[in-house]
Amino acid sequence: MSTNILKLPAEEAEIPFSILDTDLYKLTMQNAVLHHFYDAQVVIRFTNRSPQMLFNKACFDWVQERVNRLSELQLTPEERQALSRSYPYFSDKYLDYLQSMRLNPVNQVKLSFHPQSDNGQLGEIGCEIQGPWRDTILYEVPIMSILSEGYFKFVDTDWNMDGQLELAKQKALDLLSPPAPTTPLIFSEFGTRRRRSFHTQDVVIRGLIEGFNEWKSKGGTGGLLAGTSNVYLALKYGLKPAGTIAHEWIMAIGATYGYKGANGRAMDMWEEVYPPGPNGAPLTMLTDTYTAQAFFADFISSPTRAARWSTLRQDSGDPFRFVKDAKEAWKAIEDETGSQTVDDNGKRVVAKGKRVIFSDGLDVEKAIELQKGCDEIGIAASFGIGTFLTNDFRKASNPSQVSKPLNIVIKLNQINGKDCVKLSDDKGKYTGNVEEVKRAQRELGLPADHEEKRRG
Repeated sequence: MSTNILKLPAEEAEIPFSILDTDLYKLTMQNAVLHHFYDAQVVIRFTNRSPQMLFNKACFDWVQERVNRLSELQLTPEERQALSRSYPYFSDKYLDYLQSMRLNPVNQVKLSFHPQSDNGQLGEIGCEIQGPWRDTILYEVPIMSILSEGYFKFVDTDWNMDGQLELAKQKALDLLSPPAPTTPLIFSEFGTRRRRSFHTQDVVIRGLIEGFNEWKSKGGTGGLLAGTSNVYLALKYGLKPAGTIAHEWIMAIGATYGYKGANGRAMDMWEEVYPPGPNGAPLTMLTDTYTAQAFFADFISSPTRAARWSTLRQDSGDPFRFVKDAKEAWKAIEDETGSQTVDDNGKRVVAKGKRVIFSDGLDVEKAIELQKGCDEIGIAASFGIGTFLTNDFRKASNPSQVSKPLNIVIKLNQINGKDCVKLSDDKGKYTGNVEEVKRAQRELGLPADHEEKRRG
């Protein structure tokens, strides 16, 4: 059931308009930060991984004005009621904090324009965020969506919304009706940060819902539109909120307490805030912050804890290798805990009730290929699909050409003066200080084979 919290039509909603126009994991992590890192001070930095796509001065000025307006956002009583009903794992104490807090972008967000053209009108945008982690954690998603919306409002304007609802609907139908014998897919929309506009994301959600409903009306079973990561749109359309832990949670814990055992410590600290239970937050662990190799070592070291985490998210590297490693890990955990299960024929079923969620640059073809592989390996899968849904456009002047989306990130850089780094299962795609990356690799017993690529 829709909560009808959006007062304006989506095409008339000017961002920023709600503190809930963000991804769920920013709120779940903010709550965890309040519990464990209340006084922590951080530095957060923006990187444009597509540096050839320059911004113009008009775009920068618009972005600056929109970012400054983030100070106007506050959780409304109506939004609080909707959150409390839909997210029972958020305590009144956390909702009190969220309702009372105000962002301070004038003092916490430093935006800069660096001309790269002779006339000074085209250039790169710099963005550095500093302040208490408990508040600055909320900047990433709105600032990224503002930057993306601004780029396609002022720089690349050779596109339009024609056919976007129908395109999203068809993508849903394709995901839900893969070639036999592949299982229909379970998928969520993860596209807030790199969407073309809020209006685009709203249209995509409506198209996905239409496709899912049409598929069901024709007798479709087994697949599912599992929800959206966007809290506002989940509440608006009565969808299930989809969210996981992001890299920054594990990066901060590694920088603060050491890299060895950081994944296990991150899970333990998360469970302190979100104890397992019928109304608890989903226990979904991101696995590649310090490589899957380091993660699985931590994971199997505590079989009882591992058994409580129902889903692992694969975000880089070889997905098929990951699925095999995940199944072996769950098998070892079941052997250790004595929790093996069998089917009606007495054959053992490994990882029953467990799942891998994929989120690494997915489109329909790649997702269906992964589902087919998971069916063959014998492990459940689901998919978080982002840019392919909310920023998939063709040039208006020549529909045979792609209107390329930005590839942008905002990452935690320091916590309390300590460097934060992210390794990856894609070689060369680490982020952070080079020497700190090497130190993390040594501490974890990993080969120092990651080349320096600042824009990774």
